[in-house]
Amino acid sequence: MRVAVVALTAVIALCVPGILVVNGFRVLATDAFVEWELGRDGFPADPYGLETAQRTALAKTGLESIRPGSEGIALLERATLPDGSPAFGNRELTHMRDVRTLFGAALRLQLIAVVAIAVLALALARTRHRVAVPAGLLAGAAATLVVALLVVPMILLGFDGFFTGFHEVFFSGDSWQFADSDTLIRIYPEQFWIDVSRFTAAMAVVQALVLAPLSWWWLRTAGRKRG
Repeated sequence: MRVAVVALTAVIALCVPGILVVNGFRVLATDAFVEWELGRDGFPADPYGLETAQRTALAKTGLESIRPGSEGIALLERATLPDGSPAFGNRELTHMRDVRTLFGAALRLQLIAVVAIAVLALALARTRHRVAVPAGLLAGAAATLVVALLVVPMILLGFDGFFTGFHEVFFSGDSWQFADSDTLIRIYPEQFWIDVSRFTAAMAVVQALVLAPLSWWWLRTAGRKRG
C-alpha cells in the first residue's frame, strides 16, 4: 500500500511542473498578448521597415497557424508582406509545422494529465490512498519552485544559451535558425522570446506558490480522515 501511494505521488509530482508551464503557454499564446508585446513602449522596431500594425498582423497569423483546429500552415502560405511577396519561406514554413506539432502535443498531454489527476482524486477519495493526490500536488509545486531556481538565472543572465538549449532539445538540427531578415525573426525577435520566457517562469512560480498551501491543507485534511 505504501509503495502504491509513493508511486502515485511521484507520478503526479512529475506532471505538475509541465502542467503549470503549459498554463503559461496558454495565456501567452493569445492575440491579446502578442498585440500588447509588439506594441508596448520599448519593444524593438523592425529594422526592415514593417510597421507595428503590419508586424502584429503577421505575428497573429503565425500564432493562429499553430493552434489546434485552425487552418494551420496554410495561413502562413497565404500570408504576404506589404510589397505582395510571400511572407514566409519554405524553411520557415517547415519550422512552424514542427512548432504546431509540438504545441499541439503539449496541450493534449496537459489535458490528459489534468484529467488523470482529477479521476485519481475522485477514485481515491474514500480509500486509504487518498493522500497520494494532494501529496503529489504539493511535491510538484515544490519541484516547480526548484526548477525555477535553476532556470530563471539562465533566462536572466544567459538567455542565448537557454534559448539554444531549448531548441536543440525539441527541434532537429539547425531547422530553427534563421537570418535576421527572415519574417519569423522580424515578427518574433529575441526580445519577444526573452519576455515570453520570463512571463512563463513567473506564472509557473505564482501558480506553484498558490498550489503549495492548498495542497498542504488538502493533504492534512486527507491525512486526518485516513487516521
